[in-house]
Amino acid sequence: MNGKIIKSELIHFLRSPYKIISMILYVLAIIYGCQNGYDLFRKHNLEISNIKAKIKDVNDEMIAQYEDIEEKKIKKPRRDPTTPYWAVRNTSTYVFKYPSKMMVFSIGQSEQFGYYKYITNWSTVFDEDLAMEIANPERLAMGTIDFNFIFLYLTPILLIIMLFNVGGLERDLDLDRLIFINNISKNQWLFLRFIFYYVVIFTVLLAIVLFYGFWLDIIIYEFPQLFKLIFLIMIYLLSWCCLFYLININGKGSFDQSIKMISVWLAFCIIIPGAIHQISSIKYPTNYMIDYLNVNREESNEIFNLPMDTLNVKILRNFKFLKTTKNGVDLNINKNIINKSVSSLINILNKNVANIIETKNEYKNQFISSFNKINPVTFYQNEINCLAQTDYYAYKNYRTKIQSKIDEQINLILLETWNKEIVGKDKYLLYISNLK
Repeated sequence: MNGKIIKSELIHFLRSPYKIISMILYVLAIIYGCQNGYDLFRKHNLEISNIKAKIKDVNDEMIAQYEDIEEKKIKKPRRDPTTPYWAVRNTSTYVFKYPSKMMVFSIGQSEQFGYYKYITNWSTVFDEDLAMEIANPERLAMGTIDFNFIFLYLTPILLIIMLFNVGGLERDLDLDRLIFINNISKNQWLFLRFIFYYVVIFTVLLAIVLFYGFWLDIIIYEFPQLFKLIFLIMIYLLSWCCLFYLININGKGSFDQSIKMISVWLAFCIIIPGAIHQISSIKYPTNYMIDYLNVNREESNEIFNLPMDTLNVKILRNFKFLKTTKNGVDLNINKNIINKSVSSLINILNKNVANIIETKNEYKNQFISSFNKINPVTFYQNEINCLAQTDYYAYKNYRTKIQSKIDEQINLILLETWNKEIVGKDKYLLYISNLK
């Protein structure tokens, strides 16, 4: 009996041109979204490869320059590479955020943030190539169409098209009272018809996900993430089917059911996320970069205007390991060394401000997350972005890596400069190795 119901629904589906066309358009949209993610993934990898090639060229040129200086074929340039300060600056240090293959399913914030960063002792995590953004919900009405967006927002619409007349058509024609099936209630009959469409749509999504999973070797290198994505797809699809099933059980006809379904979609996909975004924007305004600008414009100027002896004290107080260096034990203040060490104090200011901003960001993210029970679409969006490593926290970790590399570079400059080291080819190669 169950098989006959499923077979009957299959015939109904195949005889409904608008359902077939809707399914075809949905599949094309899903593939288009995946291709957008794949194109961005390929673009990131290509750009990173090009930068690495340029880094090698720059380092080779510097090695040749050191050889020429050591052989006295050329004079030292104004930015003397034999000093630790300029030697470290010339290492062409970068930090990369390597794209996950799962990006094919969710572009997330990858178009709002930089994915490579050239590091100097004056760099910060708030430079122009690392634009800040607070949380994924702020991109609900923005961003490139990707698998994540199409799946979350268009799948319920596809379900409405497929399900609005399931049970409703019989009520429209006053045939619902004439329906009688042995050993199966009308609710079970309706449930089996819903199961048919659930299986069809889930099978289509699973086939597309597995296709890209095999094509990009995601199933080999990132199988846990791919498995979680499939699980999220299954649960999200099931949630909408259950919601629409409850509507159809108590529906009064196709028109009544379609209006209720569309209203539910508007509530969960537009109204609730938009309302929470507005509330969060009021509670946590997105103007925190003022703190960073104040550091650059005011507090940094104050440091630059400090006398040499005060700067010397501040540097030694914050970097105690310098006290045992050659310059640290020297009673005479070397202005040249102090000038090359000022960036370390500016870096401390920038880190303090960064911690404040990240803390405020975290408060806002927690506030948004507190509404997950009534805002499931945003929850699923963030979960899929997390699997693709394109969410807020993926880029927060990237900023942490950048700051760590800035600290490494500054500490190396300080230690070598205060020890009055002379840099040659071998030491330069050591710098490159240490700053990778």
